[in-house]
Amino acid sequence: MASLSTSQPTGKSSQHIRVTSAIQRLKSLHDGDRAFSDVVGFGIEAVPELRNLLLEREPSGLYLVRRRAVEALAALKSFDTLGEFLRLDREIDDRVERLGEEVVISTAARLIARLREEWVFELLLSLAKRRSLSGVLAGLGAFKRPESIPCLVRALAEDDLRPTAEGVLQSFGRAARPQLVRAAIHSIDPIRPESETSLRARRSALKVLLEIGVSRKEWPFLRPLMQDEDLHIAMLACSACTRVGTAADRTDAASRLIVLRPRADWLQRQQIHDVVKGLTG
Repeated sequence: MASLSTSQPTGKSSQHIRVTSAIQRLKSLHDGDRAFSDVVGFGIEAVPELRNLLLEREPSGLYLVRRRAVEALAALKSFDTLGEFLRLDREIDDRVERLGEEVVISTAARLIARLREEWVFELLLSLAKRRSLSGVLAGLGAFKRPESIPCLVRALAEDDLRPTAEGVLQSFGRAARPQLVRAAIHSIDPIRPESETSLRARRSALKVLLEIGVSRKEWPFLRPLMQDEDLHIAMLACSACTRVGTAADRTDAASRLIVLRPRADWLQRQQIHDVVKGLTG
């Protein structure tokens, strides 16, 4: 009687070997980008291996391979897997590993937003309240939901998040105005010296307001900022006055800028010159 042979793999195991081989190449620093299309070409059969790769911790902090896994899962529309990853609440004490993990989280958050479903928005909003990252903010911005504006405004205080937050808030247009106004005037405290973090957040909020456009309705709340001790904030407020201030306001703004001029650097002096010209011209 002929014996059963176990040397020939089944079709399924052969396919599994090919998927595993492609995943190994995806991990290569040299061939990883070229292997990407091969992995995606396997379709949903590649998802389990990609999931395993994504959920592995990487103590070295190197994130390139896991970021490729995120991009491949997004290309395969495996948003449930990305959601599973984003729901993990890992406490990582090592700074190097944590920074790498945050890059992967940020990429996953940005790409999962391609799926415009309620559970995705709720997940991103929850994540933003827990650990704001640029990809999380960008993902939230894709939904254009006003519930995300407070998280974006808070992010203006973070140097690494500020450019993303500013861009997303600007895209909201008039809907962002009320909270930006509050952010611009919020930290005024006559007793305690204001922190540099608070100043940067207020400058940023006022800058975004000017880019969106200050309305006459909001101007009375911003008018006192022309007298702010911070040179940047006072200059921005005076610039806003050129568009919405009364004649008396414009006179006050021009006088204030002349007082501020000795404190300004060369570029700021040129800006002051241009704003005064606009106020008095």
